[in-house]
Amino acid sequence: MKNHPILPLFLAILFLLLTSIPAESGKPAPQFKPTSGTYLRTLEQGRYLRMADNFFVFYDPTTTMDVPYKTTGLTRIEAQKEILRASNASLPQLPWQAGLYPHWKGELWLPGSPFAFKPYYRLQNYQKEDFAAAIEQLPTTPQSPPMLQTGLMKLEHLLGLAGRTEIFMFSDGKHMTEPGLEPQPLDEARMLASKYDICFNIVSSATDAKARKLLDDIAAVNSCSQVIDFDTAYNHPEHLLGKLYLDTQAAGFNNILFDFDKSTIRPEFATELDKLGRLLVAHPQLYVALSGFCDSIGTEAYNIHLSKRRAESVRNYLRTHFGIKSNRMLLYWYGYANPVAANDSEEGRQLNRRVTIVLRGQGQ
Repeated sequence: MKNHPILPLFLAILFLLLTSIPAESGKPAPQFKPTSGTYLRTLEQGRYLRMADNFFVFYDPTTTMDVPYKTTGLTRIEAQKEILRASNASLPQLPWQAGLYPHWKGELWLPGSPFAFKPYYRLQNYQKEDFAAAIEQLPTTPQSPPMLQTGLMKLEHLLGLAGRTEIFMFSDGKHMTEPGLEPQPLDEARMLASKYDICFNIVSSATDAKARKLLDDIAAVNSCSQVIDFDTAYNHPEHLLGKLYLDTQAAGFNNILFDFDKSTIRPEFATELDKLGRLLVAHPQLYVALSGFCDSIGTEAYNIHLSKRRAESVRNYLRTHFGIKSNRMLLYWYGYANPVAANDSEEGRQLNRRVTIVLRGQGQ
């Protein structure tokens, strides 16, 4: 059969087009690293690894948050806005889907209605400058009574996104749930965690035992959720959204490695932790981010919990031996995300069972 005379010309042109695409000087092309969990897909863009696919921020401009925040001259509502400004400024530009919503915005809210969502940043591709502009639109005067239940109910109509979604929610643990008409906040959080791949990160300004227990219980609905103290978020705002990515070039100490299925500190790593502890004692302006990881053996849920225990064990060592306060040790945990070695050998799995240590200073 005779070749078509145009075919060689077409192939030559195609070859020239493909080989003439310029590479960005000094920067590797973004690429996905395949792993075995949906949220474990990490996008590499130079130094940063994306550790979640989507995130929502829920802002709390309610009457109970309209109180002075320490001696800052700000209310808690205003301090929230300051936290979000600094947190967003610290984020790299990575391809998340993101949204910024209030618990309530002064209108009647009906689930499923076209007026159900009044976002400041409607769910879309994250653009750092646009998200910053949306933060500037957040109110600093109270908009409603406490409506934690409404923020959680809104989530039900926003979720269903591909991959892992991190929820950052400001709350003092207060709500005005109408029995029989609305689900209790804890019941709604449990339902959401059972249906969707989400993690709650609750920035707590709770002032009484009942409110604190509610927020702790919401954070206990799965192993990747947590409560972050409002003071910690205010003092270290760059770490509020820090769970969304890893900085592979940040200065740090050697990794602390663990035995299979264990979270106890091995004796040979005491020297490294003692060095870290002495440094933190000598320089009280410094703090540390501790990130826990596992190898690929076991379920995702189990490994998330195990990686959390490993990060906690390093924190407990520093607290016990050097008196380092918890608010200077920020914890993240990722299960078997971001392996640093192949999981098909014992040597590789050993390197993946780790806690990474990244030292930070005020303003970094």
